[in-house]
Amino acid sequence: MKALEIEWPGGEHAFRLRLGEIEAVQESTGCGPEFLLNAFRIGAWKVAHAEEVLKFGLVGGGMPRDEAKRLIRATFDRGFGIAHYKPACMMILEAALFGPEDDPVGKPEAPVTEPSETRTDAGSSAASTSSDA
Repeated sequence: MKALEIEWPGGEHAFRLRLGEIEAVQESTGCGPEFLLNAFRIGAWKVAHAEEVLKFGLVGGGMPRDEAKRLIRATFDRGFGIAHYKPACMMILEAALFGPEDDPVGKPEAPVTEPSETRTDAGSSAASTSSDA
């Protein structure tokens, strides 16, 4: 799974939760990714949940951990309403749980092609190979 480019109050950045980042989020919050996603959906999340999902999402997207932590703190300190972080957190968790929307599971299906009709040069149907006489 490739990183998602998400626009959030801190700018536009790459986010991804791989197994290591998911485990770090679980350890730091005491909650699994699906529990957190549902907490965000129903409004039962804590600021610490958003901070950890964003931080480890940025780390998974390629940002050094210290830089991610500084960016999140600076963004929170600018005074955005905390609900503005919710959509990004939900997108990060959904991608970790279900994969990105444009990355379907399994092999792509072969395109369906219509069989062409067999015709002779004169435009009539080709002769049959059966010997009904």
